[in-house]
Amino acid sequence: MRFHSLVAASTLALVALHAVADPVSGTTSGVWVDPTPGPGIVTTGVDTPSFSWGDGSVATTGPSRVDFAAVSGGFSTVTETPFKVGTITYFNGTTALGSTPDAVQLALTLDFLSPTIPSVVSNYTFDIVTTPNTGDADGDADFLKLPSAFSTTSFVIGSTTYNVKLTGFSDIVGDGFLASDDLALHVREGGTASADLFAVVTTEVAVVPEPQGVALLLAGLGMVGGMARRRRG
Repeated sequence: MRFHSLVAASTLALVALHAVADPVSGTTSGVWVDPTPGPGIVTTGVDTPSFSWGDGSVATTGPSRVDFAAVSGGFSTVTETPFKVGTITYFNGTTALGSTPDAVQLALTLDFLSPTIPSVVSNYTFDIVTTPNTGDADGDADFLKLPSAFSTTSFVIGSTTYNVKLTGFSDIVGDGFLASDDLALHVREGGTASADLFAVVTTEVAVVPEPQGVALLLAGLGMVGGMARRRRG
């Protein structure tokens, strides 16, 4: 009887969570901003949906490029449910050493039609990882990687605070792949791939360990290690 009561309570809790999900709809747009600065870096298309980088004069392929295309027809979903915000197309060109930025940010704008709240602009850093070319097609693939799916932007619907979290890439078309992480889009040398980018309007926030907590954890591990050594002695 107790087990059935627990199951029933869990089911009711899940139903209640689903019932309070807020409907959201609107349109998206995005531009590339703030590439990592440094001497020798070559970029074009900052503050536009089409960003390229690297000195491509060393080869016939030209510089690398990434394009963002907003989702056609906008989006209509509920909070805590992933939805498509756009498509990223990545061309992996051959560039000169030292001419490639380490990262660039996507400034993603959600213009809400429902609820009627101001536009939400969230910046997400994409690391640009360039690999040496050794002849291994997959191993040589450069990739875009999100070190964090969270933005610091937050907003309120009703009395609940939300933020927009990217959930990753999906539905890849072309010469690209996901190795072991939905937040990293790999594209083979000289190839082009398109991938849909998904996000979720969520109450979840990034958990950053406090310095004091980390120090206490390390101290605790040190004490455990010391006790283990004394026992072996």
